[in-house]
Amino acid sequence: MTQHTSGIEPIFISVKHAADALALSTWAMYQLCDSGEVETRYKGSRRLVSVKSLREYAEQLPTERPQADAS
Repeated sequence: MTQHTSGIEPIFISVKHAADALALSTWAMYQLCDSGEVETRYKGSRRLVSVKSLREYAEQLPTERPQADAS
């Protein structure tokens, strides 16, 4: 995550920015938000993604490509 010009790291970011940060589509990001895998809050009608939960989600992603089942 980049810092704003004020030097303060954001606590919440937009769903679009969260999707960009994870290199996902906005649709896929909304799925993560809806499933509770990434924490969100609302300010009015605007949905904001917790940067902390976004980092936690990214940290738990596998480091290696999953193997295809050889059934």
